[in-house]
Amino acid sequence: MELTLTQPDDWHLHLRDGDLLEGVVSHSASHFGRAMVMPNLKPPITTTAAVVAYRESILKVLPVNSNFTPLMTLYLTDKTNPEEIKRARRTDVVFAVKLYPAGATTNSQDGVTDLFGKCLPVLEEMAVQNMPLLVHGEVTDTNVDIFDCEKVFIETILKPLVQRLPQLKVVMEHITTMDAVRFVQSCKEGDAIVAAVTSGSKRFFLGTDSAPHER
Repeated sequence: MELTLTQPDDWHLHLRDGDLLEGVVSHSASHFGRAMVMPNLKPPITTTAAVVAYRESILKVLPVNSNFTPLMTLYLTDKTNPEEIKRARRTDVVFAVKLYPAGATTNSQDGVTDLFGKCLPVLEEMAVQNMPLLVHGEVTDTNVDIFDCEKVFIETILKPLVQRLPQLKVVMEHITTMDAVRFVQSCKEGDAIVAAVTSGSKRFFLGTDSAPHER
């Protein structure tokens, strides 16, 4: 009996930049066909022009004869405007917009502080342009227990968001709780995460969140 494994896509990957970029790209290109590349560099990739330049940097260090395709993302900030979304869509280079709550993770200091206030026009334009929102789903309130950050984010941010903009495509990344699984798709028995990823449901997919660090 012979088993053939199709080269997978990775829908959440950090390629970094600078000295790390070439080594990380080479490794990723040998494992994946395509990858959704995260924009939380320093400084972050907040404009379409910066996305295009970053993509060129990736393509320049790809191994010879590599078929790896980087799918680029735009870093959402309080200052992002709807015109930037239109500009990103016209390039056919930007495939999604990434939401980092400010202070939630590595290089998220420029992330969103007021999603429904400052970012609502952008979200509305994303829905019109069929541009998915990739969500780092956790609150940064120090009064919330670290193990409840995802659950509270779902209740206070994600549910109101999909109710307000049901046409907006939303991807909740690196989910870790039963609450998140239930939000995406009902899962009544057993280990919610394991049940979800082995169910065959097309609502769940690989995103390694591979992220090299110097320390």
